[in-house]
Amino acid sequence: MKKRIKIFIPLITISYIIAGCSADTTLKSSVDTSETVVKINDSSNDATIESTATENSSSDESDSDVVSSLESSTSTSFEEDTTIYDSSLPTVVFLGDDQFDLGRNENTSISYYVESLLGTDVNIINLGCSGVTATTALGTDNDTGMNFVNIAKFLNGEMDNTFFNNFPDAKEEAFIFDPSEVDFYVVEYGINDFLQSKALVNNIKESDTTCYINAMTVGLDILVKTSPNAKIILCSPIYSMFYADDGSVLGSGNIYSNPFGKYLDYCAGCTRLNSLHNSIGFDAFGSAMMNINDQTISDYMEEDGIHLSRAGRNTFAAVVAHMINKQLGLDNTEIEIAYNIDDYKLENEK
Repeated sequence: MKKRIKIFIPLITISYIIAGCSADTTLKSSVDTSETVVKINDSSNDATIESTATENSSSDESDSDVVSSLESSTSTSFEEDTTIYDSSLPTVVFLGDDQFDLGRNENTSISYYVESLLGTDVNIINLGCSGVTATTALGTDNDTGMNFVNIAKFLNGEMDNTFFNNFPDAKEEAFIFDPSEVDFYVVEYGINDFLQSKALVNNIKESDTTCYINAMTVGLDILVKTSPNAKIILCSPIYSMFYADDGSVLGSGNIYSNPFGKYLDYCAGCTRLNSLHNSIGFDAFGSAMMNINDQTISDYMEEDGIHLSRAGRNTFAAVVAHMINKQLGLDNTEIEIAYNIDDYKLENEK
């Protein structure tokens, strides 16, 4: 599995030995799941058990003694970021905006939770970047900024990597995998396009990537060409609530508009693209897959109404993990009942 971890150099070998002492078919032992909430169904599907994964506190004392001995015998040690990538494992690449970047450095990101919830080891690549759009910049035919279209072009070898300079965390992960061998893309853009009043669609000029639907279409087209064997999980923008600077409610995603249309229109337009690329659709605006609505929005979102909370990210990740597990033949069930955020709250969030 690919994972970025902080390690002490003298402890590299022993850390792998200890990690190998524990195994679980749902939660991989090499992933810290201390803040991952997992909903587990029994074999009869008649009852659901909610459990919060905790770190293994009963490790063999001899292992602890070895670690202590190594630490005490090392006069100097230092931390290093190590990225592990195994080309024999399935590779899942996350392309998106703030929603995928949130929690990256606290191990509470959507990609981190997906890794913990999958039924097998995988390489996880998180290229989510806060503040970015799907669309290219207005007023230029040679936009070199960070957006979905350009990152797709980068993966296809059509652009250099300079637009990663303002996104060092994503840049660190962008070069450790072969795009032609990607198994899954998880794609989510739209909230920033809407907030920046990027036009919804240009039906006359399909190549106009300054418009949201056009940009999403072009970006997905490039991904299909770049990674012909990859399955794309296309996530719509997430249901949101919009507030004025003084905290007053401007409207929900169902009614709030920019000059080009309602937020709902952007979400619905994205969802309709599934059929063009044989994508696996995740309608994150509707309530069929997550129980997100006006009553639960305060649980799903931070106070700004547009960024997923920790529990919201955990719930979102559970849906994505279900979709990937199903594609890998590890889960043959359908999502018949929406995932409930209450099942993914930590005790201090209830």
